[in-house]
Amino acid sequence: MIYIIITTCININTIYCNNNYYYNKINRDNRYIECIKQLLDFVNGDENIKPIIVENGGLRETYMNNFNCDIFYTNNNSFGFIHKGFNELLDIKNVIEKYNILDDDIIIKLTGRYKLLNNDFINIVKNNNKDAYVKFFDVCTNKFMHNAAILGLYAIKCKYHKNFNYDGTTSKSAEIEFAEYVRENIDKNNLMEITNLNLEYCLYNDERNLLIV
Repeated sequence: MIYIIITTCININTIYCNNNYYYNKINRDNRYIECIKQLLDFVNGDENIKPIIVENGGLRETYMNNFNCDIFYTNNNSFGFIHKGFNELLDIKNVIEKYNILDDDIIIKLTGRYKLLNNDFINIVKNNNKDAYVKFFDVCTNKFMHNAAILGLYAIKCKYHKNFNYDGTTSKSAEIEFAEYVRENIDKNNLMEITNLNLEYCLYNDERNLLIV
């Protein structure tokens, strides 16, 4: 089974924002709606794929309930960690526990504000039998990086997600910690390095700029 966990946070935790952070709630909400709708259109009718939206601002009624898929609310946005990767990882682990996702099931993680331009990545995951599908890349330099990963879209077997935790005592970024974990724990023959994600994304601290990887 393939589970697509769509991570969302309607109201941002400003602890993660720098002084130049650009935030427009209407734009953010519209971006979520556009991107999630596109993803759900791609997987509509596929019985082997279950999309789940996780929103970490607490149980309440939101526009996320209007989507034709499961929505699961957590309270993880209330925690102030070193970086927001901790909050997202808690969300994913909460979903794994809630839905009793099996160790060998595949989890596709998608940041809700990032838009898949086509379903190529999903088809790659469906048509291969690997433990992980990751693009190793540094979004700051816009170049390949052996020990940094795109966290907006990747796929990995559930057991690896369950065993992964951020250190919390290091200055390494979430992208580097996750990439190093994947490199160290997954046999290279069972790891597919993705060249093109066909993903439109925006950096967390600058929602005005849309980029493609």
